[in-house]
Amino acid sequence: MATNAVKRTIICRHGGWSAALLYLFLFELFFARGLFRHPSFFIGRDTDPPQTMWFFKWWLFSLSHGFNPFITDWVWAPLGINLAWTALVPLPSLISIPLQVTVGEPGTYNIIATLALPLAAFSAFLLCRRVTGVFWPSILGGYIFGFSPYMLGQVLEHLVLVVVFPVPLIVLLTLKKLEGEISPRRFTTLLAVLLAVQFLCSVEIFATVTIVGGFALLLALALFDGEMRARLAGLIAPTIAGYAIAGAVLSPYLFYMLGLGFPHSPIWVPGTYSADLLAFLVPTETIMLGTARAATAIASTFQCLISENGAYLGIAIIVFVELFRRRYWRVPAGKFLTILFVVIVIAAMGPSLQVAGREGIWMPWALAGRLPLISIALPVRLMMYAFLVVAVMVAMWFARSTARPPTKCVAAAVILLSIAPNPSASFWVSRLDIPAFFTDRTYANELQPRAIVLPLPWGQRGNCMYWQSQSDMYFRLAGGYTGEFAPFEFQRMPVVNYFYGGIDLPEAADQLKSYLARFNVQAIVADPAEANFSIFEQPLASLGIAPIKDRGVWIYKIPPGAFAAYGRLSGTEVEARANALRFDTIVEAAAKYLSDGHDPAKLSAPELKRLNLLPSDWLVDATPHGYTDWLIGPSSGRRVGIIIVGSYEGVKPLLDRYGATASEIQYPAPTRWTRDSNPPRDTIKPLLIIFDSAGLQSAANELRASPPPERTTSFIANSGR
Repeated sequence: MATNAVKRTIICRHGGWSAALLYLFLFELFFARGLFRHPSFFIGRDTDPPQTMWFFKWWLFSLSHGFNPFITDWVWAPLGINLAWTALVPLPSLISIPLQVTVGEPGTYNIIATLALPLAAFSAFLLCRRVTGVFWPSILGGYIFGFSPYMLGQVLEHLVLVVVFPVPLIVLLTLKKLEGEISPRRFTTLLAVLLAVQFLCSVEIFATVTIVGGFALLLALALFDGEMRARLAGLIAPTIAGYAIAGAVLSPYLFYMLGLGFPHSPIWVPGTYSADLLAFLVPTETIMLGTARAATAIASTFQCLISENGAYLGIAIIVFVELFRRRYWRVPAGKFLTILFVVIVIAAMGPSLQVAGREGIWMPWALAGRLPLISIALPVRLMMYAFLVVAVMVAMWFARSTARPPTKCVAAAVILLSIAPNPSASFWVSRLDIPAFFTDRTYANELQPRAIVLPLPWGQRGNCMYWQSQSDMYFRLAGGYTGEFAPFEFQRMPVVNYFYGGIDLPEAADQLKSYLARFNVQAIVADPAEANFSIFEQPLASLGIAPIKDRGVWIYKIPPGAFAAYGRLSGTEVEARANALRFDTIVEAAAKYLSDGHDPAKLSAPELKRLNLLPSDWLVDATPHGYTDWLIGPSSGRRVGIIIVGSYEGVKPLLDRYGATASEIQYPAPTRWTRDSNPPRDTIKPLLIIFDSAGLQSAANELRASPPPERTTSFIANSGR
């Protein structure tokens, strides 16, 4: 017996290393092979990976210069920003420092991304092996978690959401405590370590593992009885202690997160980050089966981006879950896993049922999402936990099934093929283009150190953060890309949305000058190869500054005090003027649309544009779910609804002007507006004003008979106060 125990120990040790190497090999085979002989490529797509590279660089730069890594004015200058609520990734960033000084940021990012999925798979393998004690079923379970559709989608953009290896390890640690293998003190210590590690990798995953873990414990207490229930209850005190220790260790980080203000409402709109019902059956292009024409056509209707469409289970896994339920339902552990899986899937659907992008009946998340902490979570991202449950289910079934080995192999192959990644190497990598201006130090000849620069392309539409990191933080940015977190005074500026390209802006040239003056911009650096550059050319030309065209960029050097009159206008005045001019124009266009006898049911922004009822220079994004800061469409009772986005002070003139003629006002929509309403002053929210036909015509007539101030005065008329 001793000899057998020794053999099992040797097999476990070597099997563990074999599993880790296998997962690493699979990642290289599926994803990283596109990097070979392409040093300027990175794993993923779009601008989130370069943003993460900036965070890597920021930690190295801030620590080497003695700066506070949480508070900075190197982006969103000169106001600065608290980075604690952004995708800061402190632990991966600190680990990356030795790599940055040897292989640079893109190489560093690729190495860490290469390790993230195999590490997640390996930790799930360890969990499954603990549950089953069998190697190959555990290998399969680890793969299903680490290379799940959730992980395949998120690795394209969000490194912060795939560094999840502590999650299965937390479950593994809990099982060891339940089985009495480790003492409460050791459990508390190790749990605190894992929680701290996960927090320093991803605050969002830390929050959701707390939510799902808490629900799982309550569910287990309800399903198990006797001695097991007592053991489960015994987890509560050491778990609380583990969180307390982790909180103490993380207290400096928590101070910047909570002590300097924090979001009191959902950061993102849950409905746009919810799983479509069809997404559970139809894969996206991250999956091999999702490359079929029929699949891509259906997946294009989903509201989520491809990186967020990680809900795909497929028929094979759904059938397998049902087989598991039939076999294990009478066992508390089987019932626990099945119910937990179903609850997570329902939660992932978000506040309303979506079918092919169309919203239907309310779902439980509409209520649960109002609770503290849960309101910040994005529903579709909970699918990561659903795949962990599936991984354990698969390992259990294959380990204990009496089916013949060939049958098991066929079943495993069907599951693996159903979630196999897109085989195209080019799908998983992108070229990191950057003008030579930032790579050969030309910037040092044209810009002063710490100069405040407005980069175009703007924010998420380009790699301006990477431009800055490549210059070794030589200049500051009057903007940036820090996710949904940006200083309110920047967010409220109308020209910010204009920089994204596909929208209109009245008096764009004056709005640009106001932005430059308000934030002390010393230079504009624009990439003429950017897709929306032609949109910016006219307001840039209005500056009266000849650009310096050098090494792939155009540089507009702003003379000191050039637009001082614009700088004397308040943010409220600048925002309110643009909102009013835009809204008034939409009111007149909609009134003309109805008076010409057009169908109210077909009223939309693209339709107004098609009929030339909007100014010729207004741009309307007609793509599904396209970005915009205003909308118009039919409302109930043959009424017309107009939505415009702005702060309370920025839309207050509209509330005052149209309060008498509108049949209904909502601000922040969908909250009904009354004179006693007291909305927050420092957020940008949608304003919905609904008119009946008579009210709309009356509002348009009033605009013509008594033009409001923004139509009769110049932009800087009040700047001399």
